[in-house]
Amino acid sequence: MEGKENTGLKALRREMEEMRAAYEEKIGMLEARCREKADQVFDRERYREHLREQEAWLNEYVEVRLFKDNEKYKDDVYVAINGKNCVIRRGVWTRIRRKFALLLDQSEIQDLRTAELMEQEAKRFASESLRHSV
Repeated sequence: MEGKENTGLKALRREMEEMRAAYEEKIGMLEARCREKADQVFDRERYREHLREQEAWLNEYVEVRLFKDNEKYKDDVYVAINGKNCVIRRGVWTRIRRKFALLLDQSEIQDLRTAELMEQEAKRFASESLRHSV
């Protein structure tokens, strides 16, 4: 009886080893396929060239003129990106790098969105106040 159990155990171990070998082979094939696809999708030299082009475009000079009045908008504007900075005079055409001009545009867009949100919230507060007779 012990010999039969031993033979069955050996057969089970052999079957497990075969399954493990097949599993590891399949994993190896999948890893190779993933590496192949990654190499196709991600061409390092093309990516580096793209980064160089983007950097060159961001560093091109553009001219801007910032609004000036004698109240809130009279001081020069200091702009900084990743340790690089510039000061832009208001009311005068100034040549600055495109990355600083884009930052100014983003800032203006954010100011507009903030003003819109404040207006919406003020209207909501007014309607809620009327609804609650406050």
